[in-house]
Amino acid sequence: MMEQTTNSGPAGDPPPAAASIEDVLALLEKTVDELTTQTSPETLTGWDAPSIGRLVEAHTRIRRLTGRLDGVRYTLLPRIEDEGSWRSGGMTRTFTSWLRLREGISARTAGKDMTIARRLATALPATRERLVAGTLGVDHARVMTEVAPTSETRTDALAWLIDTRTGHTTTPEQFVQSVPVDFPDPADDPDGARARELVTQVLETAVTEGTLVTGEGIVLREAGVLNADQFRTVARRFATVTDPDTDDIDDDKAARGEFFDLAKTFGGYHVAGFLTDEHGLQLTTAINAMIGAPSAEDTRTTTQRRAQGLADIARVVLDTNQASPGAAIAPHLNVTVSWNEFVTQVTRTRDGLCLSCGQTRPGSTTRPDATSATGAAGTAGTAGTDTASPTAVAGLLTSGGPVFTETGGRAPRALVRRLACHSAVTRIVFGPDGAVLDVGRAQRTVTGQMRRAVIARDQHCVWPGCDQPPSRCEVHHAITHWADGGGTSVTNSALLCWYHHQLVDSKGITMHWTGKPPADNTANTLLETGWAFTDARGHRIRLPEPIEAPPPRDTDPTTEPTLPIEADRPAGRTWRDPTGPIPLPSPPSPPDHLTRQFRLAC
Repeated sequence: MMEQTTNSGPAGDPPPAAASIEDVLALLEKTVDELTTQTSPETLTGWDAPSIGRLVEAHTRIRRLTGRLDGVRYTLLPRIEDEGSWRSGGMTRTFTSWLRLREGISARTAGKDMTIARRLATALPATRERLVAGTLGVDHARVMTEVAPTSETRTDALAWLIDTRTGHTTTPEQFVQSVPVDFPDPADDPDGARARELVTQVLETAVTEGTLVTGEGIVLREAGVLNADQFRTVARRFATVTDPDTDDIDDDKAARGEFFDLAKTFGGYHVAGFLTDEHGLQLTTAINAMIGAPSAEDTRTTTQRRAQGLADIARVVLDTNQASPGAAIAPHLNVTVSWNEFVTQVTRTRDGLCLSCGQTRPGSTTRPDATSATGAAGTAGTAGTDTASPTAVAGLLTSGGPVFTETGGRAPRALVRRLACHSAVTRIVFGPDGAVLDVGRAQRTVTGQMRRAVIARDQHCVWPGCDQPPSRCEVHHAITHWADGGGTSVTNSALLCWYHHQLVDSKGITMHWTGKPPADNTANTLLETGWAFTDARGHRIRLPEPIEAPPPRDTDPTTEPTLPIEADRPAGRTWRDPTGPIPLPSPPSPPDHLTRQFRLAC
């Protein structure tokens, strides 16, 4: 009689018990102990030390293993947090604090671990699976958690289904309809079981072949060929394409957080501050241009030379009187972007309203296409669709948005729109292999003659209440923005200082010409410049109403108090006739700066 056997051993023997977590960890700890013995300094310097090639391979495998272990940790943390037993005793109010106290790690480390673990569990399932499997590095996974699910719209976009044949989003039903499938006759499949099996098979095949991927999957496809820094650019591009409004919010937050402190202290001045990417790059470029290359005998550190360069910039501005009214010198700021993206970016909308006019987005304007454009004075445009448009995601991820040429950092959308008005544009045509085929001559969007005419008419920034001189102003396409088909002419141009130019372009403010009022020879007053401003809600932006001085109390100007003779006044006291009226001083004139700020000329 033959003995019946199973996969677990002879008949009657119980199947081997699955190893517990504790058993696996004990085995892992033992293995690590053996590994430390094999890699001790004595072993690595001994006669039988492994070759450098073996050590390099070992280091790579160790990094991959530690990344997989990190993935396992990130899988455990949300489960422990959700179970809630860590709250017992009431010693900590948050799970992050509990983790920090239990494991003796810093608050920063605990916070980062929990952010990564939560986002992997809720928004990035494919990233977590690849990290645990060892096919994705831990740095790439951190990039995904830091960049991709940073808003609700971007989190939703990670789950979009994308047909890689077209690069557009789709649904399972739409995809199945685009694939030839021989469905059975309804009479032969009354309950639809066979049809459902076919649909499932089609979808699984498409996922396996890579024809159907999620938004998360299309970003992860680049992780295998890019290092973590390069992969961050792709993930950052996905975030910008799917939700550009969040980028605008981040830019506004950075602008509000900008500050510069210069305080006198013992022996000098203390400098502290924070600048946006745009302003920081402008300052860095100016300082580098000022300090140049160090001479052989220059023993100063780089930071010392930068400090001298900043002081030299201030000296040059003051010595050459560049802060006074006159022709402006454009900042040496370069932004690189494709021409099609330039036009698309400056016609983008926020919340369904055009950033130029505050109304529904106008039709796109057809312009000649060029592969790339750079501006020596800061020009750009960028690719993209309307806010969070889910279409053509795959193509946009590879196109690249507007970037600062020197650093590769993303150029804010408001900056791109502002530069479309006042900059120099250079056309650069690239071939399919990336070689430069043609470089055009830099052309200014506003010529010198046109700028002089606009200065003669506007004289200063035309924003109500602003009197910044032309040297601190740019020429703005006022009535119709350049991206909306507006011509570059004197009638369509107005002077706006750098701050108000950014404000008009980013807040949906419109302008129209109303004509200047009759000349007023009153000194130190701000008159209407001829330009009217309307905010995105249709409200007119005006100068504040003037503050009127209170009227004097009623007095009889013909009656003067009768003053007694000097001898009749009591000594040491100020005396007045009690029968006469109380003399009142003349009301003071309003200060000159109030007159400038609050007088409204009708």
